[in-house]
Parts: sequence; C-alpha cells; structure tokens
Amino acid sequence: MELTSLMKLIFTLLLWLCFVLQFSFATRVQLCDETAKYDITVKGVQISPSPIVRGRPINMTFNLIIGKPILAGKMVVDISYFGWHMYRDSHDICVETSCPYSFGDFALAPLQTPLAFFLPGSYHMQITVVDGDDNKLACFGFDYELVIASLFGDS
Repeated sequence: MELTSLMKLIFTLLLWLCFVLQFSFATRVQLCDETAKYDITVKGVQISPSPIVRGRPINMTFNLIIGKPILAGKMVVDISYFGWHMYRDSHDICVETSCPYSFGDFALAPLQTPLAFFLPGSYHMQITVVDGDDNKLACFGFDYELVIASLFGDS
C-alpha cells in the first residue's frame, strides 16, 4: 500500500473515531412527563468533564428554547443515587441570567454541584424550571456517572 493511501486510511479512521466518540458521550435527556406541554423546550445538556470526577469542578449547561417570556422563576435540582434521593437545591433564574428573558434560544449558566461527598456510581439529575407563580415551565432529567479521580489518574 502506498504512503498516501495509508495516510488517507488513517485520516478516515480518525474522523470515524471522532464521530463515534462524540455521539457515544452525548447526554440523553428525558422529559419528566412526555405528554406535558412545557413552555420551555430542552435542546440538550452538556456535561464537562464526562464522566464527572468526584471533588473536581464540573460544568453543566442547559440549552433551552423559551416559549414565553420569563419574568421570574427558579430552577430546582434533584439528584438521586440508584433511586434514592440524595440532594436538592434551588437557583433563582434571574440571578443566573437577566430577567425578563424573551422568546428564543436560552442557555442557563453552568451549574456547579457539590459532588465531593457523593459516592462513585450512576446518578440521575432532575431539573424542574418554574416561573414566579410556581407554574412548571420545564421538567427533564438525565443520567451521569461519578468516578473517583484516581481511576483516571491524578493531575
């Protein structure tokens, strides 16, 4: 096999590997109620790093489409470990961003969670967004893994 053909093959394999890895680490999002008509549509969730390393900083960014203006509200975070509720926190949306927020694309600021005391394993996070009158604007969840730093090398 000549050198240029080998280089093309290696390049093609690297592109394929990048494509497969990109989708194998995507966070799958589930709505809390598939039949509900929420005013916020969830486009995706980005988690960095993935898997999450216990005791290290994480970022979770939520990409949303707003169906009606948000004048006030909060985001409630619930974390479960193998079905057992472990943690709950609430964030004022208007502190995280500026309200009122109009129609269109919206990305909530990165969420930092206190995972230093959590056991390694599989977790489920549920995010509920409510307006100032406690009307549910969105409810979605996703699974993630928490690992110990030494499993991935200490740096």
